[in-house]
Amino acid sequence: MNPTRSLLRTFALFAVVGSPALALAWSQKAPFGVKVHDHALHDVELGATECSLDYRLLFSAPAEGYSSRAENRNYYLFRARIKLQSGKRVTVPVFGNAGPGERVYERSYDTTSEGCWAKEPQKLLGVDVEACRGRGCTPDPLP
Repeated sequence: MNPTRSLLRTFALFAVVGSPALALAWSQKAPFGVKVHDHALHDVELGATECSLDYRLLFSAPAEGYSSRAENRNYYLFRARIKLQSGKRVTVPVFGNAGPGERVYERSYDTTSEGCWAKEPQKLLGVDVEACRGRGCTPDPLP
């Protein structure tokens, strides 16, 4: 085997492994089953890039929940909390949904001020969800 070619492969491997595009330290996708106002929240995806925890909540919004003649009732607000086995919790900001079908809510949570704990792989323990119907409503506090 040509030593120059072997050396180039080694450098190429280090270039790929050290690439900022591959900075995702860990990721996890987990199914869960929560139903609130007939909205089926069915998956959560977690991942980390440096100190930032990225999360996605995937859910299905029922068509019948968005067919009221009272337009105000065709809107839902959700509050959620992601619980991790390490004891860490991420409170998801209140978010709204205005239509039926498959939906995804995604955001990032910066853990820098908390010691950058997102760099360490985390395991999902559960997700708490509360919801309310109508613009201006307030979802119940999370337990």
